[in-house]
Amino acid sequence: MRSEGQMRQSWTMTEVLCDSWRQRSATFQYSSTLATEVRMLRLVNKYEEIAHGEIEGAADRWGLSVYPKVRVADVLSLDALGVRGELKRFGLQCHFDFVVCRNQWEPAYAVEFDGQYHVTAKQKARDAKKDRLCTIASFPILRINSNYLTKEFGPISLLSWIMDVHELSIAFAEQQAAGTIPLEEDFYPFFLMNINPKEEKFPYWLSAKPRIRLKDLHKRGLIIDPSSTGFIGYDKNEIARGIEYIRLTAATGVYVRTAMRPQQFPVMMSDLLEEILAVQLTERVVSCLRGETTPTPLEEIFAIAEQMQNGLKLGRAHSCGRAISPVANANDPES
Repeated sequence: MRSEGQMRQSWTMTEVLCDSWRQRSATFQYSSTLATEVRMLRLVNKYEEIAHGEIEGAADRWGLSVYPKVRVADVLSLDALGVRGELKRFGLQCHFDFVVCRNQWEPAYAVEFDGQYHVTAKQKARDAKKDRLCTIASFPILRINSNYLTKEFGPISLLSWIMDVHELSIAFAEQQAAGTIPLEEDFYPFFLMNINPKEEKFPYWLSAKPRIRLKDLHKRGLIIDPSSTGFIGYDKNEIARGIEYIRLTAATGVYVRTAMRPQQFPVMMSDLLEEILAVQLTERVVSCLRGETTPTPLEEIFAIAEQMQNGLKLGRAHSCGRAISPVANANDPES
C-alpha cells in the first residue's frame, strides 16, 4: 500500500502531465488552424459548391455519383487515345470540375462550371484543349454558368433539366430496344408527365404555363395573337441564336432574343433554347401590359428578325400570322 507521500507525489506527476498535454493540445490546435488558414484551400468556390448541389440533386434521382476535381488523365486514358505532346501534358495536369459516374465509379460525363475568368484568352485556350480531349475520347462534357443553376425559367434549374432529359432519353432508347416503345416514336421530353399529383404535371415543358397565359391574354382581348412567332439558327461558331415575338396590336409587338453556346453533350439544346425564349417573351408581354416597358413597332421587329436570319443557318421556325422566316431547310434534323 502506497504511503501518503507517494500518493501526493503521484497526483503531482499527474497534474504535470495533464498541464503538458493541455499545452501541446493548444499548440497543436493553433498550428492546425494556422496551417488551414495559410496552406489549405477549398476544393471548390462558392458557385462550384452551388453547382455541385444541383448536380448531386439530379444525380441522386438517377442513381448516379458525382465527384469534384477529378484529374482528366484519371478519366480518359491518354495513351490508349494516342494523345501526345503538349495536349498529353495538359491532360496530365488539368482536372474536370465534376465527373458524373454510373455504377458509382464508371465515368459517364463531365460538367464544367465556366465562371468569370473563362472569358480570357488564356482560359479559352485551356477550355479548348479540354474540349479537344473529350472529342477524341467521345466523352460528353457539359459547360454551364450561373444561369444554369437558378429556377428562373421553371420548377427546375436548366442544369437539372439537361441532366434529367439526358437520362430520360437513355431510358427511352432502352425501352425502344426492348420493344416496349415503337421504334418510330420520337423522344419528346415536353410531353413526359409526372404521375405524382403533388408535383409539376409536365416538369420538362418549361413554357407550358407561359404559353397558356398568352392564350388567356388573347381571349381577354389584351393581345391580338394567341401564340408567338420565332426561329432558331446557328452562326459561324455554331452558337444557337433565337428570336421570339408576338403582336400586341396591329402595329406593335414584343420580342426577345437570346443565344446558347454549342455543347458536346447528347441533348438537343435548341429544345431548351426554344423553351427559354417562350418564357422570356411571356414575361416581357406581361411587363408591357403593366406599363413597365414599351412595346416595339412591328416593322422594327420584322427588320431585326430578317437581319438575324440573314446571318444564320436556320434550324427551326414556327409562325402565328405573318411569317418572319421561310420554311426551314428540309435537310436540317431540327426543321
